Amino acid sequence: MPQSKLLSNTVKQKAPVIALNSRVLDPPVDTGKQLRNFQLSDLLSRDLEINLIIQAFSDYIQTEFPHGGYQYENIEMGLSLDSGVTRGHLASYGLKMQSRSMGEITFYRETRFNADELSNLEDLLCTLIYPVKNALMYQVALESAHTDPLTGLSNRTAMEKLLPREIELSNRHSQTMAIMVMDLDGFKAINDRYGHDVGDQVLRDVGGVLQSAVRNTDLLYRFGGDEFVGGLPQTDINGAFEVSERIRQGVEKLKISSPEISSHIEISIGITMLRSGDKFNNAFKRADKALYQAKKGGKNRIVII
Repeated sequence: MPQSKLLSNTVKQKAPVIALNSRVLDPPVDTGKQLRNFQLSDLLSRDLEINLIIQAFSDYIQTEFPHGGYQYENIEMGLSLDSGVTRGHLASYGLKMQSRSMGEITFYRETRFNADELSNLEDLLCTLIYPVKNALMYQVALESAHTDPLTGLSNRTAMEKLLPREIELSNRHSQTMAIMVMDLDGFKAINDRYGHDVGDQVLRDVGGVLQSAVRNTDLLYRFGGDEFVGGLPQTDINGAFEVSERIRQGVEKLKISSPEISSHIEISIGITMLRSGDKFNNAFKRADKALYQAKKGGKNRIVII
């Protein structure tokens, strides 16, 4: 056939053979390490809570990388976790993905870490990046779902999930706890007179007063509208009254100013102490009843039941 003849005619001579440098082979793959990393990655991906992930990682690597304790910090997220003995010699690593910080993890023990151990740890840490990233994203989503965007306080959804648990823990350990229900006095009139923009600012300011009046371990929620709920673990009746009075006075110092009028804000507060066997609904109803009595008794006051 013409085509085959043409092809055969085009090859007049063999191309020269050129000697090349021998090919540099990739190092042999350590299948044991690959399997280990796969197992560790699978283990860490089972949780979305950052504290459980870091603890699981620490437990898993203990055989290959013995350590007495660890600390994980993420300043941007306000996270600080630690376990075991966090002193002595340390090995600290920043966790990053695409230049974004995922926090810093530090391991501690009494004796110095050697070069082989650190090299092995760096390999193991590669399996931690994605689980940590997913956990941080989950926490952001969770906090967004449980946070009131106006005041920055936890919302009613968070209250219905977390406050009953705190009440149960207090009962289990026979600890004192106070429940507060708070409501601004005449808030509808503020909205009607000044508009909702001013009303929103009032709620933000009140949220700030509430946060400044309690401890970091106390619980605060925007229940809805101008109503707020507080839980004060390990607090007796005197401590609950002192916190409530700080809130009442702090809110009273807030002022609304406009070209026509200047006025201050007031709040009524109902308090109840946790009783043996109390469930959330029982305690909340008593505190709400105390709030009703505070409103009925003249407002801008505290009533304890």
